[in-house]
Amino acid sequence: MKRGVRLSDLFAEAARNLSGQGVRSLLALLGVVIGSAAIVALLNLGHMAQEETLKRFRQTGVDMLQLQAQPAGPALLGLDLEQLELAGAAEPGVLQITPLATTRTLVRFGASHVEAMVAATPPAMAKVAGLHVVRGRLLGDIDDCGSAVLVGEQLANQLSTPGQAMAPGALIMVGGYGFTVVGVLGPTPMEALSPVDYNQAVVMPLACSRRVMAGPDATAALVRLRLDADPEKVGQSLVARLTRPGLGVQARDARAMIRAMKTQAAVHSRLLTAIGGISLLVGGIGVMNVMLMTVMERRREIGLRSAMGATPMDIRLMFLIEGMVLSLGGGLLGALLGLAATAVVAKASGWEFVVALWILPLGPGMAAVVGLIFGLYPAIAASRIQPIEALRAD
Repeated sequence: MKRGVRLSDLFAEAARNLSGQGVRSLLALLGVVIGSAAIVALLNLGHMAQEETLKRFRQTGVDMLQLQAQPAGPALLGLDLEQLELAGAAEPGVLQITPLATTRTLVRFGASHVEAMVAATPPAMAKVAGLHVVRGRLLGDIDDCGSAVLVGEQLANQLSTPGQAMAPGALIMVGGYGFTVVGVLGPTPMEALSPVDYNQAVVMPLACSRRVMAGPDATAALVRLRLDADPEKVGQSLVARLTRPGLGVQARDARAMIRAMKTQAAVHSRLLTAIGGISLLVGGIGVMNVMLMTVMERRREIGLRSAMGATPMDIRLMFLIEGMVLSLGGGLLGALLGLAATAVVAKASGWEFVVALWILPLGPGMAAVVGLIFGLYPAIAASRIQPIEALRAD
């Protein structure tokens, strides 16, 4: 090997040597590919899961609290509507309080029936929860104490039969009482702070829901805060104001939930990286095994290069580059395979396929480091071969 050989020539020669080894190089490459794919796929899946979770806050926003009634006795007590209004007016950090009551009961339409969630809400909930209709109209003030209801699209499809599709004007029975459908809701993302899946629910006015609900009070409330308000302090204040004998109140803070999710996601990322690192470690052992066998088979070539003036550093560099080319190639293929795997999982789960750019170089980068570490010993072993002994060997 001549001194001053360009690095690009060394990489090209390393690629030719590895391709000449055929199946042996492919088997070593496979281990690195699996390790790199595991790192990229696991971390990107964690990133997509976090993004899907954060989507649940995009409609209501992060300046929200959820108040949940927790009866402490046999009486089904809830959040008193008058007390809710007074508490909101007395708390300067509160912009709006939207109460709601929920229950589960039998819903009938024609010959079909199913047990479904019923949510009683004021008209303002449509804006808070991002409700919209694909047919008909939303509930308004005119329906305050009427028999009008909205039906989620999935529930409407479930109750519909051939020749009798649910549409505005249809009569349905909710808990034994008749209601008129005025609108069919469009697809509504499930919000983290909302206790209702509106896609599979019946929505009715809160004012006259006592025929269906277990009690006259709200079971929960969504509270919109001022941007400069302290969610924890406001939550504690509202809980203190609304708690009464036989009723406990729990406050959930959107910002605290997001912080907890990000902390948990960071823990999962470290764990998933460790799992992928173990897989890559196994691939690195395969790379070292292939390189050691290559050194033994190329003793005469090593001796000849040394006799022609190649230094031990030149020999070490030659085999280190071969190990790195093998590992880096496996890392790049593994990254592509990992992205393909996450795309398949995203499609099967109904998630949006997104890629965290910081993950892309992580798999190939770790693979290159593994190749460097596990190729070091074979490279040192090759550089210690004596030229005379190597040339005598047959």
